Amino acid sequence: MVAARRLCTSLVAAAAALTLAAPSFADTVSLPVSVNGLGGTRQFNVEDITGQTLTAFNLGTGGSQPFRVHVTDSSFLAGVGQANYSVSATMSNLYLKTGSSHDYAVKVPSSALSINFGGNPLAAKGLSLLDLPKLTLSGALSTCASLSPTLRSILGLSVLGVVLDSSNTAVTQLCTALGLAGGPVTGIVDGALQNLTPAVSSLLDLPTALSGATGGTFSNPSYGVGTVGEGDPAATATPATSVGLMTGTQNLTSGLVTALTSALTGALSGLPVVAGSGTPAQTTVTSVINGLTASGSSAIDSALANVLSTLSAADQLSLINSVLSVTPLAPVLADIKGVNGQYFSFPVLKATPQTPVPGTYDGTMTVTFVQS
Repeated sequence: MVAARRLCTSLVAAAAALTLAAPSFADTVSLPVSVNGLGGTRQFNVEDITGQTLTAFNLGTGGSQPFRVHVTDSSFLAGVGQANYSVSATMSNLYLKTGSSHDYAVKVPSSALSINFGGNPLAAKGLSLLDLPKLTLSGALSTCASLSPTLRSILGLSVLGVVLDSSNTAVTQLCTALGLAGGPVTGIVDGALQNLTPAVSSLLDLPTALSGATGGTFSNPSYGVGTVGEGDPAATATPATSVGLMTGTQNLTSGLVTALTSALTGALSGLPVVAGSGTPAQTTVTSVINGLTASGSSAIDSALANVLSTLSAADQLSLINSVLSVTPLAPVLADIKGVNGQYFSFPVLKATPQTPVPGTYDGTMTVTFVQS
């Protein structure tokens, strides 16, 4: 996905004291660009430093103007070709305005303009993630004769651990699997979806790591369609110089894993393993049953899953919460089901014209957003 924002750039030149020129609004695109992922949206915009959509620059007689590039993820889950993005800029020459047109023979070259950055060129805020964790399920069951009174009641066993209803084959199979020694219960289950706010200390540990604020001089001008330079009769085929404003790279660093694990542990702390509808829990009854019947499950695991499938909702919750516990596995990229966050780059457009002919000069800076 490629999106471009074109912004008119104005400059005033004169032989004596000067006033600022009113900015021109020709050849601009002023709407934010939004894309849909597998879930949620990602929005790109170019703004002034107060956060208003930027439509034009007015550099006066030469000087600098800061602005910001703003990318917003709202529950965004990247699809194919959407994981990474880059934002860059090109610049046309600035041409002398003559009424409603331009004198293409009189210009300030694009090489007189550049993008610079201050000490903190990139920033992020409002980070949270929708995380579907994987959990290790563990517990143990003793022999049917040694189960607690509560569990014997749930399973329909006598005080001696005998199955009271001979037609209940699921409980009979569980008692057979437990034998005379009992055994462990294990599995890997999907946890309940969690909205986590990891404490990330580095821009490189974001789920979309920020870099690429390189800037530089616009050595070669743009003559692209929609720019002021499009009408220049001296246009060449030399590619325009593209300077980097921001790059976002999907990743899961060790720092982010640590932050996510800490946030997930905190979110799960104090929650029951399973709970009724609408009540927060670490996982669901369905996930527990699926985890116990996965490939490689033991006879005890499979038998317990079959028993759970026959119980009432209340008995399912009671049995699971009394016998089983869960522990989060280390997060992986596939666990992340959506990202919320705002990402910023803070470029400064600078002009250093060399005593041009007096007048007002217009050009076009094109800011391009590319997903890959």
